[in-house]
Amino acid sequence: MQIARLIAVESDLDFVWSAYSNAYQEVVECQFGAWEGKLQRSAFDEKWHQGGFEVLQLNGTSVGAVWVTNEGAFLQLREIFLAPENQGRGIGSQVVRQELEKAQAVGMSLRLRVLKQSRAIALYERLGFTRCGETQDQYWMEAI
Repeated sequence: MQIARLIAVESDLDFVWSAYSNAYQEVVECQFGAWEGKLQRSAFDEKWHQGGFEVLQLNGTSVGAVWVTNEGAFLQLREIFLAPENQGRGIGSQVVRQELEKAQAVGMSLRLRVLKQSRAIALYERLGFTRCGETQDQYWMEAI
């Protein structure tokens, strides 16, 4: 499976927001009781305007997005999400493995935060992440 990673541009905004909201709505509702659309869109827009998102494509079709930043001491997988119809197909695993390889190549760990109610925790644990901290709502996870 060949996944293309394209730097997100303004014309990708609608797709990326749609994939983000469709991927996160269920876990947000489970954890917090409601999806507050305006609040979620505002938080997303703040992230988007920082730049650095990549659109993930499979066979020329956009399937999700990823956002990774270099924090100096570690790389941070800030976001990875797939449109629900593309989840469970190994796409996310492949992208996370790519990021793990990049981190290892530069001698850094890869860290992420994940909502405590997220099904993705099991995926991250399978890929070698361990919990290294937590807040009320999230776990910090790290792979070295």
